Amino acid sequence: MTPLERLLAEAIPTGTFGHALPPPPPEPRPIRPWTPEEQAQHVADLLAALDGWVWDEDERADQRRHLRAVDAA
Repeated sequence: MTPLERLLAEAIPTGTFGHALPPPPPEPRPIRPWTPEEQAQHVADLLAALDGWVWDEDERADQRRHLRAVDAA
C-alpha cells in the first residue's frame, strides 16, 4: 500500500496512522502578580520610551489613532 493509499484509507485524514495521540500539553506556569516595584519600573521604562515620541510622517493621518501618553492623575 502506498502512502497516498494509506492516507486516503483513513476516514478522516489525521496523519496519525493507528490513531496515535499527540503528546500532552506542558504544565501551565503559575501566574505571579507583579510587585509594586516591578510595576513602577515597567511604567518608568514605558514613559522613557515614549518621551519625545512624535508622528509627523503623514500630516493628513487621523492623529487620534496614534499612541499618546496621558497623566494617570
